Amino acid sequence: MTEPGNPTVTWAERMELLKDSAQQRVLNAPMPPAAMEQLIADEKAAVLGRFEGSPVRYMDRWWRHSDEGWVALDEAGSTQLDLHAERYRAATAATAAEAMPRQADADPDGTQLDRLETGAV
Repeated sequence: MTEPGNPTVTWAERMELLKDSAQQRVLNAPMPPAAMEQLIADEKAAVLGRFEGSPVRYMDRWWRHSDEGWVALDEAGSTQLDLHAERYRAATAATAAEAMPRQADADPDGTQLDRLETGAV
């Protein structure tokens, strides 16, 4: 079914355009810290790591914390950070796997691993 008065645009196409427009408004405005914290708690947004200033992935973009709140990186920045995030995850996994045998005897509750991952050791 097409939109009245515009035979070339269907309702489905119009809804998709509205969705894209709403998404762009969200991506272009800073998000309050409490809102991002709730998204993280609800597992709708993913934190890269457990370190201060860690970027967050939400709505197919990476977000960084700023004085105004959480700000979405542009597509190029998000694409670049995707590559770095993969490298970070691989390095973290390799480091954790390497540290596990040594820690099994000395740290049965795993707190040493938590400190390693956060960089507190």
